[in-house]
Amino acid sequence: VIVVFFHGHGANLSDDVRDRQQVPAQITESGLNAVLVAPQFAVNAADSSSGKFWEQDGFKRFLDETAKQFTKLNGDPRTARAFARMPIVIVAYSGGFGPTLSVLEHGGANSRIRGIVLLDALYAGTEKFANWISGHRTAFFVSAYTPHIRRFNAELERLLNEKSIAFGSELKPSRLPGSVTFLPTGDISHRNF
Repeated sequence: VIVVFFHGHGANLSDDVRDRQQVPAQITESGLNAVLVAPQFAVNAADSSSGKFWEQDGFKRFLDETAKQFTKLNGDPRTARAFARMPIVIVAYSGGFGPTLSVLEHGGANSRIRGIVLLDALYAGTEKFANWISGHRTAFFVSAYTPHIRRFNAELERLLNEKSIAFGSELKPSRLPGSVTFLPTGDISHRNF
């Protein structure tokens, strides 16, 4: 699986994603057979823009470029073909919701997305997320959140109720495909999420 990690505001990959959040270490420790891909968006800026992912098929072009780079690192030309078929899980922290919405709207790779995990990241786009969930019933969706964005999660729950889509508040890894889970985390620091 390819885990695509979208960072939040005021971040850079080395200081925040690698060192503070320790995302590569967490992937390694999970034992998951995964490739971590973490694009750098606006560096150390209060900005949720999605770079070129807002362009039609921008995410697909990014994945194609990533496959070429991964093939160079691996040294095996068959790697590109394998990479092009790998399923994708998007993990978005905080302002990473912006790139996630762009990818879902016109990224060109929706058929490969098997799941979305929002880490205190549901600040907007509840209707777009509801539509994606209803159109991708075998994929999973998880939103873990602090109290300051509870209202956006409640809005998404309401939209899912209107679409008769069941959701829960307990993560069940053995039944992940097709599940929708909301995880209120209590009063923890957003920065240390």
